[in-house]
Amino acid sequence: MHGPSHYPYLTRRVLHLFEQGALTRVSSIDVEPDYGHVVRVNYDDGSHRVLYGNDLGLNTSAAADLAKDKGHSKFLLRTIGVDVPEGREFLLPTWAAQVRESPRQAANTGIREVDQADGYIEGSFGYPAYVKPVDGSKGIGIFKVYGRAELRRAFEVLEEKKVRLALVEAPVELPDYRIVTLDGVLVSAYRRVPLSVTGDGTRSIATLLDELRATFAAKGRDARIAADDPRITAHLGRAGLDLRSVPGEREVVPLLPISNLSTGGVAEDVSDGIDERWVELARHVARNFTLRLCGLDLACADITDPGAASAVFEVNASPGLDHYALSGAAQRQVVDDLYVSVLDAYP
Repeated sequence: MHGPSHYPYLTRRVLHLFEQGALTRVSSIDVEPDYGHVVRVNYDDGSHRVLYGNDLGLNTSAAADLAKDKGHSKFLLRTIGVDVPEGREFLLPTWAAQVRESPRQAANTGIREVDQADGYIEGSFGYPAYVKPVDGSKGIGIFKVYGRAELRRAFEVLEEKKVRLALVEAPVELPDYRIVTLDGVLVSAYRRVPLSVTGDGTRSIATLLDELRATFAAKGRDARIAADDPRITAHLGRAGLDLRSVPGEREVVPLLPISNLSTGGVAEDVSDGIDERWVELARHVARNFTLRLCGLDLACADITDPGAASAVFEVNASPGLDHYALSGAAQRQVVDDLYVSVLDAYP
């Protein structure tokens, strides 16, 4: 791996591939030195390509912005015949006040504020429910709430973080997969398993979690795991546990109700076993969102069964591939091959 360790994975890997001679058409690479978030790839024909963070720059800004908005994405998914979890968006107080002040919104009867969310949940799918920032990523600010008090607290946290709009959504209790395609071709498919620790009968959950974090750090995984995360405390509490509890030997203890790899989830590759039905679904979504590179988050009962129950809950225009790449040598090669196929072609 090349470049300082605090650089984004994409930046470090592109530098490595260039130095290894894998990018045959690239003449030089310029990197913003402090954080490594801006990369200019210069080609031998005089053209160039700009990368930002972990974004390869393949998708248009409109398509990328749409994918970032979970609420509007769900509208388009429904429009193109894709099943999605039941849910609605609600304005947080500060943003609701600003929206109400707009003359253009005076006649808008579709505005919903967070004080209406409890009634919506009770009148539709009931608790528990997920609450998430409509434009969030990496599992940040996502809560699974089991009642009115927890719902209120989730909104308070999001308001403190200056979130404008929250999505309240019914849970789909099915395995969670991400399917990544590039120009309609499957890049990878993997199951995302939520953060957990495995007991040995002697050490506490807190100690096991500390060791897991150290393991991730040694592998270069930038997983955002905090022992004092209230979501971990709440999740353990529902199982009658806390950080001091000592799980039995080989006992697996889930710590979060979300499976994002950025929050410590684990990737289990299913690229060789995925049924073509789900690859075609990913292509269908990518085409309709006009995304060349697309990550589809799919809840699916059985990824090998074309008739399995399923729901799409998110679309990603710049799916993070670092955690997947760091899960094994074969996965790293898949990501390297993707980077080479994109970056060794003239813009």
